[in-house]
Amino acid sequence: MSRRGVTGVVAALVLATVAACAPATQDGPVTLRWYVGPDRVDVRSLARACSSASGGDYTIDVVRLPDDVDERHSTLVRRLAAEDDSIDLLSLDSAFTTEFDAAGFLAPIPEELKEPFARDAFPAALEAASPGGQLAAAPWWSDPYLLWFRGLAAERAGLDTTKPITWDALVTGASRVGSSIQIEDVDGQGLPAWIDSLVTGAGGTLLDGAGRSPRVGLDSDAGRTAADVVRAYAGSDLGPGPSADAVRSFVTTPGSFLLAPTSVIADPRLASIAGDMQWTAYPVVEDEPAVPVTGVALAVPLYAQHTTLSYDAIECLTSDASMQQMMLSSGHSAARESLYDTREVEAGYPMAAVARTSMKNGLVLPQTPYWNRVRDALVDTWLPVGDVDDSTPAASQRAVRDEVAGRLR
Repeated sequence: MSRRGVTGVVAALVLATVAACAPATQDGPVTLRWYVGPDRVDVRSLARACSSASGGDYTIDVVRLPDDVDERHSTLVRRLAAEDDSIDLLSLDSAFTTEFDAAGFLAPIPEELKEPFARDAFPAALEAASPGGQLAAAPWWSDPYLLWFRGLAAERAGLDTTKPITWDALVTGASRVGSSIQIEDVDGQGLPAWIDSLVTGAGGTLLDGAGRSPRVGLDSDAGRTAADVVRAYAGSDLGPGPSADAVRSFVTTPGSFLLAPTSVIADPRLASIAGDMQWTAYPVVEDEPAVPVTGVALAVPLYAQHTTLSYDAIECLTSDASMQQMMLSSGHSAARESLYDTREVEAGYPMAAVARTSMKNGLVLPQTPYWNRVRDALVDTWLPVGDVDDSTPAASQRAVRDEVAGRLR
């Protein structure tokens, strides 16, 4: 995997506390600053392991970005646009990748690393990291949303978890037993990801095209089907829609359901009910599954001072050993499918089978450099969910088109 070989990395990950044997250079190792968002990965442990594996070439220093998605986005745009050279590695939200690539913020991936970075990546993870079909970042983790429930909640609601569960059946069943359906907004993309999956699951396309005049598919039969699902959900008083409080509400409401990524299993708020939690595949609208996926890829900013060493570090962080450690310790789903075949993952990652199948049906957000504008238009027109009606798809389509075109509304 790395130009230094697999052996050193694996040993460092297994024995992360053992100091590096090789001496540092005269001036000491280069410090690589790794800017990371609010994921559940133990990034400091991985940083120490890869620093040891470098043989004294570099030390990775972890720098935390803001938890709020808008603050995180604005911080990175401001600094990268100013040609800030203090960011050596970047954990890049999949929602930002196309925008940052189009803006010229990312260093090109060396040709010899493109194949190793893309190796065995799930199509959805590879697509999210490849704006316009060109790899711009190294796929790292990609979490599919699952349907979580407690104990016998699904059985009481009349749901057969051995078969695909439709949104209609989920809403009807949860309403009948007086339950709730919470939808986690894990990264500020919860509402847009939900609408995108409903439109796609109904046979449509939310948005297609990277320019100022993309094809928008909300004012369509698929968009109206999506609105019907949202209205049925809201009309049954099952929850507020995507929310930062979803996990808390799930914990405090017995018999409830939760739509959330795989890594929610590591949320400390779930510790008291973890032994009672069950999971199954994300609901379908009709026949074709369209599973929302949230993820992070690893990138090097264009103005990083030590590009070669930064890519060396990414080779280590995306090695099989490193990604397996990340998966087992955080609940995040690795972007590399072959890892799901290992004995360690089969034994220590109980969601592996459903996560693997879900990733094969994974749906990444539309690739447009104007995604933040699209997101704002969707939030403005689909929230609160109780206000969604027959006019919403057409109004939302106009709002999306106006935002992407840069027109005032």
